[in-house]
Parts: sequence; C-alpha cells; structure tokens
Amino acid sequence: MAKEKKRRRRGPPRRLKFTREGRVFVFVTVGVGAAAVNTGNNLLYLVLGLLLSLIVLSGILSELVLRSVRVGRQLPRRAFAGTPCLVELSLLNLKRRLPSYSVELEDVAGPDDEGGRRVWFLKVGPGETQLRAYSRTPARRGWLRLTQLRVRTRYPFGLFEKWRVIDVEDALLVFPKVDDAPSVAQLRAETGPDAPSRRLGPGAEVAGLRDYVAGDDARSIHWRRSASLGRVVVRERQRDEARKLTLVVDEGRPADASEGWEEAFEALVSRTARRAADAHERGAAVEIVSRYGTSPLVLAGQPPDPLWRHLALLEIVPLEDGAEALAVRGEVTAA
Repeated sequence: MAKEKKRRRRGPPRRLKFTREGRVFVFVTVGVGAAAVNTGNNLLYLVLGLLLSLIVLSGILSELVLRSVRVGRQLPRRAFAGTPCLVELSLLNLKRRLPSYSVELEDVAGPDDEGGRRVWFLKVGPGETQLRAYSRTPARRGWLRLTQLRVRTRYPFGLFEKWRVIDVEDALLVFPKVDDAPSVAQLRAETGPDAPSRRLGPGAEVAGLRDYVAGDDARSIHWRRSASLGRVVVRERQRDEARKLTLVVDEGRPADASEGWEEAFEALVSRTARRAADAHERGAAVEIVSRYGTSPLVLAGQPPDPLWRHLALLEIVPLEDGAEALAVRGEVTAA
C-alpha cells in the first residue's frame, strides 16, 4: 500500500534513452574508466569521477524537471477535415521553489498517430502556468480521440532524453470538409427555395413603388421618394417563397457498390456541407435527412453546427440486396 501511494505521488514511470551526444559521452566515459583501471593514474580517476558525476547530475536534474507538473489540453470549438486548427497545451508547475526548464509536450491521438504535434517550454516558474498551441489537420470527419500527452526533457546537458506518458483523454468532433466548389445555390441564385417570387406580398425584395392608399402600413412609406415626388408613395414588395431546404444524404452502401464508393460518398458529404452552409447564409431554414436520422431544423440566424454535426456522425451502413435507395446516388434534393 505504501509503495502504491508513493508511485501515485511520483506520477507515471519515467523512460530514458540516449541521445547521440549521450552515446558519445558514455563511450568516452567507459574509455577513460578502462584507461584509469589499467594505468592506475590518479588524474584519470579524477576525470572519470567528473564524468560520472555529470551523468548522475543529469539524472537528478531531469527528474526534478518532470516531477510535480500538470498538463492539459484545450480543443478548438470547431474543426473541419482537411483544414488546420489550433490545439492548446498547458503546463502547470506545481513545485513551490524550483522552475522547470526545457520541457517538451507531445500530443498523441492513439498508438497509430505519427506524432509531430509538439510544443516546447523554455522555463516554467514555480506555480506558473503556460500555454502553447500547435496546428493539427484532421484527416477525416468524425470523432478524433486524443489519448495521451508525452512530457519529455533533455535538460540539463542533452545527454539523455527522459519522458513520461500521461493519460489525458479528450474527443474532438471533426466536421466534414466543406467543398470549395460553388454549390447549386450559388450558381443558380435566381432559383431555389430562397429565391423571391414574382407575386406581391410580404418579403425582403422590393418590387417597386406605388401611391399610398388608406390602410397601407406606415412603415412601408418611402419618405425620401415621397418628398421628391410631392406625393406619398410606398414600397411594393415581392412575396418570399417557402424558405426551407431539405438535403437528403443516403449513407446506405449497396451490395454491388464499386471500389470507389466510399470516396464518392465522402465527396457527397462535403458537397452537402457546402450546400447547407450556402443556403443557411442566404436565410433559408435547413435540415438534413439521412437513412437513419434527421438533423435539427436550423433556422436563419442560428449557428449551422447541428447540420455539420449530423454529417460528421454519419456512418456507412451496408444494405442488403434489393434494398431501396433513400436518394439517387450523388443527388442533393431540395424541398
């Protein structure tokens, strides 16, 4: 029980490896030791003691650097596949009097992560917290699970690299890549659910001006034009069409699907994300319908995150022979 408490107080076990300079230093130390034993020269024994003391001092100082530190991770609010985002790493030095020098943090997303997401702290004073950010580009949509942080140092002489692995689990939902190509809503601005109609009525588009008649809303009076014409005129507006867009995405994979079906499906998800963003910016209420669920209806002025979240969590489902498709392959339909 006492050993277990002591281990928890010290933290995860340390690991150690030689640097290139450290291997050379140890080789020289062994050579000096062999020469001192063979010759009995007191000067060589003195040099050997100095070299060995540097090795011991390196181990003690590196241990002080890694001890009593706390690490953390701050994820971005949004992340898109194929787009760089910033992840913040924090280091808190819990020691009361001693600073921590030359500390490196490496973020790990799992055993298959290639690494390279590192930040470096030159000096973290006693009781001080510092933040550093690195850029990560998620490869695919869905959940990105970050599991560990590696704390390492080569302080003080760079002879050895000592590190410890700390379990810090976080999950980042990666939204699908938003296709850069212009969507149908951009190419056909005069058509679609959010285009103005030719009928008169309440709406955002102005159809023209007419003389004021009793019963007209005073807010529709065009005061500047009325002053120039010498009579009261009001704005005539075009009635808006139903401003609702329903995007259909079928995640069912047919039994006879070709090899490139998954790549085509991901491209469809990316185009749908672009179409949803464009329609939402134009003031339409947007929802996404898939085979096994429907996203919330996002009204104009609300964040489009629920739409991207629904697309990010879509999972491909194999279909049996003869199963009907929810939508024509590669088609995005509006209603």
